[in-house]
Amino acid sequence: MMKKIFAIVLALLLALCATACSQTDPDAPEDMKSATAAGEPFRLYVPTNWSENTVSGISGAYLSSSEKIMVTARYVSPEDANMTLDAYMDYCSEQYAKTLKGFVITDRSAALLGGENAVKLSYKMTEDEKEMTCFQITALYRGDMVSLNGYCPTERYEAFSADFDKIISSFVLCEKGTDNGQELVDKNTPDGMEIASADQIEYRFYVPKAWVCNADSGVSEAYYPESGKPNVTVTSYAPETSISVKDYFLRCEEEYKTVLPAYERTAEPAERTVSGRSAYTYTYTATVEGTQITIMQTLFAYNEHIYSITYTALTDRFSEHLADVNRMMDVFTFR
Repeated sequence: MMKKIFAIVLALLLALCATACSQTDPDAPEDMKSATAAGEPFRLYVPTNWSENTVSGISGAYLSSSEKIMVTARYVSPEDANMTLDAYMDYCSEQYAKTLKGFVITDRSAALLGGENAVKLSYKMTEDEKEMTCFQITALYRGDMVSLNGYCPTERYEAFSADFDKIISSFVLCEKGTDNGQELVDKNTPDGMEIASADQIEYRFYVPKAWVCNADSGVSEAYYPESGKPNVTVTSYAPETSISVKDYFLRCEEEYKTVLPAYERTAEPAERTVSGRSAYTYTYTATVEGTQITIMQTLFAYNEHIYSITYTALTDRFSEHLADVNRMMDVFTFR
């Protein structure tokens, strides 16, 4: 029906362990911050005590990853330009009924999202033997279906309903982001590349100019402008206690097995170097609504932090961009 539709369920289930660097957005409401991935036709703002989770290329944040108190936002471009909002919500409901355990619609009503007319689908489902209260608010905006999704254990929803209300009321619809119109380079920028990391960050993340990025966004990421939006994101994590890169991945993998449908590690860890440091690359797949994605996560340690360079793509497009991604890691450097 639509090539990006796999994001519907992936956005719900993908809760990676890495923590993205905080985004700077001067337009963020008071006591809120942006949790928006690059290239989106919206701005997702969350309370400052929430943690951004944009490492997969999907806009989102969580208050508690273990309890799955979280929000995500996404958009899809219907192949049928005449598709109505009600038809799209019918389709989403059908897919949820097929993929979510204990799925029950509790309400479907008119709403507003970013000042535009929208439909709010409220539903419950069961995950890890726990009932979850969820919502999807979708608006048809300039030809795209833009959705804001919320998830919370039912027993905890009332306690955090004010946070969800504030996230909904702060949501902004806007022009799709591309890049900032200016290629950011320095004297060390390799030929044909530009900088995709903010100036104040301790490293330089260079990407080919064919990829879309915006260093001023405060998020170190880039995506290739095609259906499925293959993306590369750099994140860092400061563990509370000393932990090796390998043990860190094994800890993350336990979470992946829980939240990524049909998770499968497809290769043994591959050793390489990134900025002169020993690194390990892990490749794994997940299958959502019959569509398989491949994720390649490269981990290394620096200055008491664990860094992750994560490449996510549709499996049938994964190899097409692998040379670009490897080059990004070849020229990645700390300042």
